Amino acid sequence: MKLAVISVTNKGAELAGRLAPCLGSDVDLYVKAGRNPINSPHSYQSLSDLVHEIFPRYEGFIFIMATGIVVRVIAPFVQDKRIDPAVVVMDDGGNFVISLLSGHIGGANDLTRLIAAAAGATAVITTATDIASLPAADVLAVKLELEIEPFSALKTINSAIVNGDRVVFLIDKALTGYQHYLDLAAKQGVELAGLDELACKAGYDAAVIITDRQLAVDKPHLYLRPASLAVGVGCRRGATGGEVLAAIKQACSEIGRSIKSVAVIGSTIVKEHEIGLLAAAEQLDVPIEFFNNEQLAQCIEQNKLALSDFVNETIGVGNVCEPAAILTGQSSNLLLPKTKYHKVTVAIAPVKYRWWE
Repeated sequence: MKLAVISVTNKGAELAGRLAPCLGSDVDLYVKAGRNPINSPHSYQSLSDLVHEIFPRYEGFIFIMATGIVVRVIAPFVQDKRIDPAVVVMDDGGNFVISLLSGHIGGANDLTRLIAAAAGATAVITTATDIASLPAADVLAVKLELEIEPFSALKTINSAIVNGDRVVFLIDKALTGYQHYLDLAAKQGVELAGLDELACKAGYDAAVIITDRQLAVDKPHLYLRPASLAVGVGCRRGATGGEVLAAIKQACSEIGRSIKSVAVIGSTIVKEHEIGLLAAAEQLDVPIEFFNNEQLAQCIEQNKLALSDFVNETIGVGNVCEPAAILTGQSSNLLLPKTKYHKVTVAIAPVKYRWWE
């Protein structure tokens, strides 16, 4: 986590200097001009001007000053808990550390605990699930690197947990890395049951479900989506980002999967500057890999994939989306073979995560 530590007093600057070695290597210290008892390359005149300039640059902020000052100075820049940085406040005496903003998704609660342990201070954390020592769906999502869907249901589910409703945590046993998820969830104090529990409707009030599949669930629920799908894409020149995105969404829907589980997009190197394709990858916030004709042709031969004369004449190889999906997913099992949409062809393969084998 890239951190900024900002102080306004001499004592605060000294405290920042002592804390910095405990926070990792990617830490910048900002001290008020003229109050610099530590050797810091960053000083500032106006706190509001500083925050305006650097707020988008860091994943977390530690303000060593009064909480009221921090509330006022960050207020214009707070947007959404999905993207807001972690904000922690500490008094310059080193007595209390307060998790102020983005406690779960942004990691402010964990950062608060780390600072408190390093400084011998009291951690002040006010999120209801943490106070009650209960699992929170968004914490589980962060720890297991899962996407929340729909985000609007998060408040309902966490409220149900805090209020003592029967909330079950379930996992699709067919997922690659199933045991890995079980182990990580257990470290968070969460026991994951199988999807067969959904059928016993009398046994729960709400559900948190780890799967890439779309399911019919009658009760309040929240999906936590793993990055499990590799999408191979071929497109005509000039296809827009909206057209590519719509095709990928429809393709996922046809195999009963969520677009939130797309982990990577693959295509031909001929399309590496295609604006619509790049825009779709940016919109999905996933990497995109491009393969040359030799790589695609070798994959086509190894997997005995069908060829298109038109694609061969246009690109120089007879198939793009299927070998691209296989190469990016590192799996020869196509969940969706080549499927044509408006200006776009799509194939989908599962992603094989070698790091947990």
